[in-house]
Amino acid sequence: MAVVRLLLLSISLAICYYALSIAAIGAAAAGKIFWWFQWQDNFHFYHIAQNFIGIGLAALLPAYLVHSYESDNKWLCIGLVIVLSMSLHGNIHYVPWDPVGIVRFFNDTLLRGDAGSVGIFLEILFMPILWLLAFERMPNRVMPRKFVH
Repeated sequence: MAVVRLLLLSISLAICYYALSIAAIGAAAAGKIFWWFQWQDNFHFYHIAQNFIGIGLAALLPAYLVHSYESDNKWLCIGLVIVLSMSLHGNIHYVPWDPVGIVRFFNDTLLRGDAGSVGIFLEILFMPILWLLAFERMPNRVMPRKFVH
């Protein structure tokens, strides 16, 4: 039963992380995250910084829920969330659960992408891990280890 709970939580959080990160990427593409500051000298740095803020906020929710509900298997759960979310990113114009989506996402963003695409790949990969590490380092009085059922 614990494996089923882990899989269901991972799948639902992966869908959530995918939707939030797509919304963050779209908001950054529209230039609506740092609307008060327009960096004219280096547009790529400005765009990567917008994606970093947006995807960082999008990664906060799955990392917090994994830390709260699956503290025993949190690294496995967050790994599944990241892989399934990357698969969904790679399947934007395909069937949502096509397993080749992870290969498409890897090829299109990391291997054949520009600086912004590589930044998005690395942010989607590492931001949930960094949030989970931050939650792990917080004292118990600030961040509870597990919710009481």
